[in-house]
Amino acid sequence: MEDKKQKDAKAPTPAESVEQTDELSQLREILFGQTNRAFRADLSALEARVEDSFSKLNTHLDVQFAQIRKQIDTQVAALTEQLTNANDNHGNVQAHLQNTTDKLQSELEIAETTAKNDNDALEAHVVKELESLDNLFTKRHQELLAKLQQVTSELSESKTDRKTLANLLSTMATNLATDS
Repeated sequence: MEDKKQKDAKAPTPAESVEQTDELSQLREILFGQTNRAFRADLSALEARVEDSFSKLNTHLDVQFAQIRKQIDTQVAALTEQLTNANDNHGNVQAHLQNTTDKLQSELEIAETTAKNDNDALEAHVVKELESLDNLFTKRHQELLAKLQQVTSELSESKTDRKTLANLLSTMATNLATDS
């Protein structure tokens, strides 16, 4: 219990505590007051400069961002215009190619029709010529057969010698060879 009394004796009362704090504050003010006020003034000035620099930096960054945004918008507009022009050119080229393809297709169809007509006409002409030649050869063959028949009958009637008959047949063979 005595320890407790000693502790109570050592512990200051609240009034003593306030008194000691005031004394400490006065002592601190005497020793560090001027330095503390100067430090606080420097700190306030530093805060003001930092705030001013921060404000200027924000303004500068806003200006730079606005300039960058403007440049980006300008470049995007230019690229969009180039892309639009490229698309238009591509469309024009595609339309030109389609027109050329259609024209060539039409010309090909015309050429095919013309070639078919020419082929049909040539075939008809060849058939006509073949028929004409066939008729001519048939006619000549008939004439030769008639002539041979006539000569044969003349020979039978006149009893021409063999030498004359051989000459006649030789002449007829020569005529046949030259007519073909």
